[in-house]
Order: sequence, then structure tokens, then C-alpha cells
Amino acid sequence: MMLLMTSPACASWDSFQIIEWQARDAPRLQTLRQLGVTAVTVIADRDGTGTPLDQQTAAPRQAGLRWYIENIATDFYASYHRYTPGEPVNWRFLAAQERYKANPGDDTALYREPSLLDQTWRERIGDRLTKTVLRQKSSGPLYYSLGDETGVADLSAYWDFDLSPPSVAGFRAWLRKQYGSLAALNAEWGTAYTGWDSIQPETTRETMRRTGDNFAPWNDFKAWMDSSFADALRFGTDAVHRADPHALSAIEGVQIPGWGGYDYAKLAHAVDVMEIYDGDENLPLVRSINPRVVPLITSFGADSASLHGIWRSVLRGARGVILWDEDNTIVRPDASPGPRAAAYAPIFAALRGEIGQRLIDAEPIHDSVAILYSPASFRVNWILDHRHDGDAWMHRSAEIELQDNAWRVSLRGYADTLARMGLHPRFITDDQLAHGPPQEAALILPHSIALADQEAHAIASFRAKGGIVIADTPPGVFDEHGRRRAAPNIPATIVSPGDLPRALTLAPVFRVEAPNNDVESYLFRSRGHRLLALQRRAPGGTPETVTVELHFWHARDLAAHHDYGRRERLAVTIDPVTPIFLELER
Repeated sequence: MMLLMTSPACASWDSFQIIEWQARDAPRLQTLRQLGVTAVTVIADRDGTGTPLDQQTAAPRQAGLRWYIENIATDFYASYHRYTPGEPVNWRFLAAQERYKANPGDDTALYREPSLLDQTWRERIGDRLTKTVLRQKSSGPLYYSLGDETGVADLSAYWDFDLSPPSVAGFRAWLRKQYGSLAALNAEWGTAYTGWDSIQPETTRETMRRTGDNFAPWNDFKAWMDSSFADALRFGTDAVHRADPHALSAIEGVQIPGWGGYDYAKLAHAVDVMEIYDGDENLPLVRSINPRVVPLITSFGADSASLHGIWRSVLRGARGVILWDEDNTIVRPDASPGPRAAAYAPIFAALRGEIGQRLIDAEPIHDSVAILYSPASFRVNWILDHRHDGDAWMHRSAEIELQDNAWRVSLRGYADTLARMGLHPRFITDDQLAHGPPQEAALILPHSIALADQEAHAIASFRAKGGIVIADTPPGVFDEHGRRRAAPNIPATIVSPGDLPRALTLAPVFRVEAPNNDVESYLFRSRGHRLLALQRRAPGGTPETVTVELHFWHARDLAAHHDYGRRERLAVTIDPVTPIFLELER
């Protein structure tokens, strides 16, 4: 199920935003504003338990800065990862793990508190969001953050939430929509349920002890929890939109694709704004799946690697940066600029100037390559990796779940190789593929071991019409529910990510020749022109000269305001950190 939404984000996010997170007094805010900072964070007054917003917004209002409202419903959306005085931030998750390890027969240890379907909590959160937005509506905050470091459990940690009665009831209703009939579910699961109300989710502990390769009861519940999490976020977004149709909802601390509700096919349609970690292709994923979402990143430093990372994230879709300054290195307590201020100044000026404005309304141009994003394959790959580990999964943390597996390595590997080839793929979801073959010339299936029958048919149709299908392992050996197929026969050319160039001979529109192929290119449509951005793959070293095949397009350097005229080939020098931006015209 894909959650669809009409978002006001694109219409209202009309310039690059630079946001200071730590609270600052009026003199320090004036210094930040001079640096290019546009907004600050204010912490939600949850049910009257915090500092009133009017008190927090007085200083930024005086400084001429905007703000966003932080952590409005973190107690609901990040129940197992939030600040508690004197405790680790994830102490509730650690306690749940210990309780279940002590008594694995006690399923109440797998009840999420609160359940994402707890109606009392939903009414409380809906009322809180509505009151917050109505009180702040006239001030026009940048966005309203539903929660920071959100997740089903602790961030993207693996856990068997949520077996509470509201969640199980929701799961049963979801299954009826998925299967249509009890007979179809029993056939897929290999069960003999006589009524929908008797269905129980299969826990990981039970799955680890089953024989055979049918993981459908376990996998379906995990897919349901991703849907439940996205639906809960959409519930909050709807409350924000009802109170103010122009307001934006957000979540922060968004993790890479994985557990904890981080199925981007669903998550990308649940909120308007995401503060996101740029890793494992999550920025290109969001931008492909829902271009209306406004991604933000956070900057913790201003060394060359950090500044290079800001530019790279901006080129990959970020539309704002949150500044973390707990050591006062951007602005000192006496309101004088700190060492990070000087380092940030040029990039902030560019992002608040013509280049930033052009990127805000730029549309990325994709080459004729589609990459399938398959969360079902991620889940099945995980259970295959850990099925023989017994109860060891009970000890897994959010940090452990960030480690590589075959699915992540494959997805990232293909994307990286395409970038080195100068190609810009579009990511598509399982649902999109199930509705028909992509329009591109090539389809890449990164470790796509779990595919629906409709996806298999679309792939076969795509191949029959001359499309190139590439995979690193035979695709679709399991169906989308996680049951191994008896005789999978999905056509694909098996090529590892590193060997992709020998199977895919597509050429980029504007080929770049660089020493050691260490330059990444980004191509956009912008105000009736093409916008070509070139950035060194990694920071450091000295400026480097590269050659671009322009095919007699007219080129102008946006930053240097230099007109190169029409060239067949153009040599340009690239800084180790800062990209160059060429506006191209026929």
C-alpha cells in the first residue's frame, strides 16, 4: 500500500534555509543572521510542560529570523529514543530487550508503548498538533516537527514491535486487503486459520525455529509495521494540514533504509520535510519516490570534508541545513563569530544566492536507467542472514543494523558505478514496477530476491521489448511475502556492480574526462536551461582541470559569471571542495 498525499512543501519552500539548532540570545542571533542563518529551532511546549513558545520566539523574532517547532510528538513517534534525564537516550528499548530475553514467552514485552494505533494517544497527539499549529499559524514557522530520531523502536533497530491488541487488530485488517480471502492467506502462509480474528503475527523467535523457506507470516507482519508507522506519521501530517493547509510537517533524524519504519516507499509519502542522513542513496531515493518532500541535512563541522559533504548533499537534493553548535564554534557566547563562521561564509552566500535559488527549483535529469528499491528483498535477505543465529537477534542495536549486508552493498554499488559512468538513475518502487515496465532502457535489480508476480511479469515484458535487465543475483527467488518460489524464472543478466560497464553501454549526455575519474556530475533542468554541476568525488588535494564534452552547447559559469560561448569540448578547473555550475543552452 502506498500512502499518497498532496503536499504544500514545494510551493512554500522557495529558498535554501540555514537553521541554527541550539538556543541563542538576541546578540548571537544577530551574528548568525549576518552569517546567512535564516531560522532557529524552538522546542515544543508539549501539553504545557515546556517553555511557552512565545517566550522562545521573542529573540528570533527580534533578530528577523524564522523558526520551526521541534519535537511536538516525540513521545509518540520516538517513544524508544528520546531524552530522559539520567538515562541513556534509548533506555526504554534496552529495557524491552532485557525483559524479553528474560522471558521470551511473554509477548507483552513486544507491545509498543504507546501503540501507533492507540486511539487515546492519537487523539492526544492530534489535539496537541492542532493547538500548536493554530497558535503559531500567524507566525508561519518553517515546519512542524512531529518528532526527532523517530522509529518503530529505537531508530532503525530491529525489534518485534508491535504485538499489542490495537496493532494486531490493524494487522488483521491489513491482511484482508492484501489477500482478499482467508483461503489465499492460508495457502501463502501454509496455515489453517478458520477466521481472521484468530490470526497471530509470527515472531522472529518462532521464525528462527521454523524449517523450510516460507517467511511470509513473519515478513508480512514486518511490512505491516512499516505501513503502520508511515500511517501514524501521515495521521500527524493530516492534523497539521487541517489546522493550516499551508503548514509543513516533518520528521528529523531520518535513518538509512532498513528497520524501524524506514521503508522509503511508504515513508516518503508520509511527511513534507525530512532531516535526513545522506547515506545509502536515501537522498536520491526520496527525490525519486516523492519529489515534493523537502530534505534537510545537519552540519556538525566546517572542515573541508564537511563542506564538501554539504555541497554533495545539496546536489543530491537537500534544500536546507541544520547547524549543530554545542561547542560555540559558529558563534561565541560574546556574540563574536567563531572559527566555523568564516569557513561557512562562502557556502552560505552561494546557497542563499543565485546558485542556491537555481537549485531550489531545479529538476534532476535522469538517464535511461531505473534501479528497483525493494524493501521486501531487504527483509528476506535479513532473515536469511540471521535465521541460524537463534535468539542472538534480541541483542541487536540500531548501530548494528547500520552495518552492510548484501542488499545494501548491491544497491550502493550499482549507484556508485553508475555515478562513475556519468549516469543518473531513477529509483522505482515495487509498486511502480508491479504496475508496468519502466520507461527506461535499462532496469537494475540490486539483490532483488523477493518480487511479486506482477513485478516478475513486468520484468519479463520489459525484457521482451528489448529492455536491459541487470541483477547481481537471480531475482525473485522469493515472492513479495517471503515464500520461496518452486521454479523462479525471471530473466536478467547477472553482473556484479563493479562489472556493470561491460553490460551497460549507455553514454552520459555530457561526458566528463577527469584524472582517475574522480569527478561526479549532476544534471538538472532549470528555468528553461540545462544546469550541469561538477564536483570532486572526495575533498582534498589541489584544484584539478577536467574536460567536458558539450557538443556545442552554449556554456556559462554561474559562480564566476564567465561566458564560455559554444564549445565542442570545454576544459574547466574544479576546486577540491566547491562544485562548478555550468548553465547550458542550445
